[in-house]
Amino acid sequence: MNSISTLPIYIGYEEREHSAFEVCRYSILRHSRYWWGENPQIHKLRSKDIKSYHRDHGEPQSTDFTFTRFWVPWLCNFQGMSIFVDCDFLFLDSVFNLIADIDKTKAVSVVKHPPYIPLKDVKMDGVQQHKSFRKNWASLMVFNNEHPKNKILQPEYLNNHIPGIDFHHLKWLDDDDIGDIPMEWNVLDQYYYIKSAKAIHYTEGGPWFGNEFNNTRYGPLWNEYNMMRINDEHECQ
Repeated sequence: MNSISTLPIYIGYEEREHSAFEVCRYSILRHSRYWWGENPQIHKLRSKDIKSYHRDHGEPQSTDFTFTRFWVPWLCNFQGMSIFVDCDFLFLDSVFNLIADIDKTKAVSVVKHPPYIPLKDVKMDGVQQHKSFRKNWASLMVFNNEHPKNKILQPEYLNNHIPGIDFHHLKWLDDDDIGDIPMEWNVLDQYYYIKSAKAIHYTEGGPWFGNEFNNTRYGPLWNEYNMMRINDEHECQ
């Protein structure tokens, strides 16, 4: 029998979004567990678990994983491929198909969202909305951890380089180093609709924050997966 290889997936974690994390994790495993001899290895990404992390320059941070996401290649010892994803994602297809959809020679692959203006100045549970170049590009990243350009992502650089927004703009790379992920893998709820969506991103907030998000285009889908998760957990008890 062939051994099962693993794909490290780091999900950004916030206590206030625990339900979002659980549904994101569940959706990944539901579609990807033991996929052709491979298995996603999911990690809860929290700053307190990274002993070398001590970035504190008074910069805006809407989540605990605003900057820790860029530590993923280092956390993987610069070996193989890995994925970072915000916790407010819902996957509808296998992450191994995501890997198949990219140019693996690129240092980082992302969905290159076109510029857009956020619907509100405040999102989620009162968190200030930020307008920026390449907004949401870093919400889902596939890293080629072994790419030479990613070797700069060491603790000293990650903790001390300013401004921090350079990381979200992928400024440690040349544009030619940034690969494309098809838009289907990062469909922004309340912004656009894609019939063949493979992953939904509840960037403005989801049903875990309250009833106002239940009736967005993809809100009911998140609730459906949450109920499937709860039912599956009960069956396993």
